[in-house]
Amino acid sequence: MRFSALLAVSFMTLLAFTSPQANAGDDGIQAQIKELKKKIERLEQQSQQMNMKMYEATDTKAWYNKIKVKTKKGTGLTFQTADKNYKLRMRLRGQFLGQYTNPDGEDNESLGFRVRRLRVTWDGNAFAPWMKYKVQYDFSKTGTLKDMKFSFAKNKAFVPTVGQYKVPFNREVLNSSSALQVVGRSIITDYFEYDRDIGVGVYGLLGGGMIRYDAGVFQAGGVNQSVDKDTGMLWAGRVQAAIIGGKAKKVKENFAKKPTLMIGAAVAGIDVEDSQDSNNGIPSGERELVSGTVTSMTFDANYRDPRFNLTGEYIGRWVNPDDAGVGTAYDSGFRVQGGFFVIPKKVELASRYAMVMFDDDPNVLGGNDLDNVWTFTQGLNYYLSGNHKWKLQLDYTFQREEDLAGAESDESMVRAQVQAYF
Repeated sequence: MRFSALLAVSFMTLLAFTSPQANAGDDGIQAQIKELKKKIERLEQQSQQMNMKMYEATDTKAWYNKIKVKTKKGTGLTFQTADKNYKLRMRLRGQFLGQYTNPDGEDNESLGFRVRRLRVTWDGNAFAPWMKYKVQYDFSKTGTLKDMKFSFAKNKAFVPTVGQYKVPFNREVLNSSSALQVVGRSIITDYFEYDRDIGVGVYGLLGGGMIRYDAGVFQAGGVNQSVDKDTGMLWAGRVQAAIIGGKAKKVKENFAKKPTLMIGAAVAGIDVEDSQDSNNGIPSGERELVSGTVTSMTFDANYRDPRFNLTGEYIGRWVNPDDAGVGTAYDSGFRVQGGFFVIPKKVELASRYAMVMFDDDPNVLGGNDLDNVWTFTQGLNYYLSGNHKWKLQLDYTFQREEDLAGAESDESMVRAQVQAYF
């Protein structure tokens, strides 16, 4: 108001000086007119500046100024409220695979390409910073919901979790498919894995993050399955500890800023009621179990430093049928995997040997005639982004199966994969 009144007075004065009577004045009056014009221009500028400051002060109260938007290479796009009670991060990951397979002694070699994974992940928190969520969907093939879980992390030592997520069991499965050291997981995962399931659990970090424990109970139906009958429940528990350096929060195979050593152990079990109607997510491999119990255990260790890494993992499983006169079968498997960075954070040579051994006692629960399976894989990785976000992978795998009669069957496979994760 003060600026407006002053402008009005100045304008009236200017009119007075520019009237016919004022024009008859001398040069001094004209100089005063010019000075008044300059003052009016300055007052107009000051008025505009004041109006802008008043607008900005009002604009800071708008809803869109309470949300922060940020992006960082390899970590997705994040929206977060100023009070941090709401957060949404979106990430996209794609894997394009080319594969050549040549079974030994057979005329059915194949060459093909496919989009192996195309996943979108949304995660963050809602209502409070400790009420966390994660949703992951895979659009490849027909589309599959991979994760949908809620975690209540008010106390990091005791975090209840509900939804669909990975069963806390073997190390190789818990390591994200985006961070694999070779193109695919090993054969011990094919025969022994417990992947994602629907259930409830709890995890926690102890000793400043040096120890992590997980435990859960799941419906044993597998991914996106609804079980409406008594099929028995799947239970699992795992503990891992960072012995040297690092933290025990996540499972990783390579990349480290300093020497780290982590060890882990886990157990899992399921009481199978009737697998004729549903496989109940049982990784029974070559065992055709209709009713009984499956109990599994695993141990693993991982060493990493900036140039070298080595992982060892062992899994054992007891398959105990309810049928009288049929003994318990014990199957086992292991993998040894390691890598060396020829160029730090860029070029890595990786190798893996894995083997699965089936109980061949004729008095135990049987399946087919396999005695053992082993594979050797040699890989070459080029990490464009200096991590697993953008990478090119090439590997060669030789696999041999041996049946109970001693006959061998071989297969060779070459795979190349491109991953983009942002």
